Amino acid sequence: MAVIYIKLLLTAFLWGGTFIAGRAIAGDVGPYSAAFLRFAVASVLLLALTWKEEGRLPSLKKEQVIPLLLLGVTGAFAYNIFFLKGLKLISAGRASVIIANNPVFIALFSALFFKDKLSWMKIGGIAISVTGAVIVISKGNPGLMVSGGIGWARSSYWAAWRAGSPIL
Repeated sequence: MAVIYIKLLLTAFLWGGTFIAGRAIAGDVGPYSAAFLRFAVASVLLLALTWKEEGRLPSLKKEQVIPLLLLGVTGAFAYNIFFLKGLKLISAGRASVIIANNPVFIALFSALFFKDKLSWMKIGGIAISVTGAVIVISKGNPGLMVSGGIGWARSSYWAAWRAGSPIL
């Protein structure tokens, strides 16, 4: 049981570290180069891990190739570009709050486009989450949310992609 908690803690450290590392390199490396390098390194590591665990790479059916490429380009590469461009504009802490609201956008886009049901409990959770995010991101000045484009577009993009990915 302790191993599970260590893995969860390690995941939180690595996930949280991406904001700090992204902010550190955002000033020195262009977002396209950084996104490509991050995507390339992750791909190599995931392929190696898959080979180690499975003893082979999974085979793809012909009809899976294009959707897989589209998901990779939009869900990983484009996400990283938006992520790194955003870190040039706002602090890593504020960026992490925006990213933490991705489930809100996923729920809203899924309800809008795929008619998923939003219970009163989910609506309440969304309201609490968005309220907290607005307070933190705007530093207590909600007018910044409409005047400066503080990063909601990237979250909206990610949520639309995530909500639509089961279709592919």
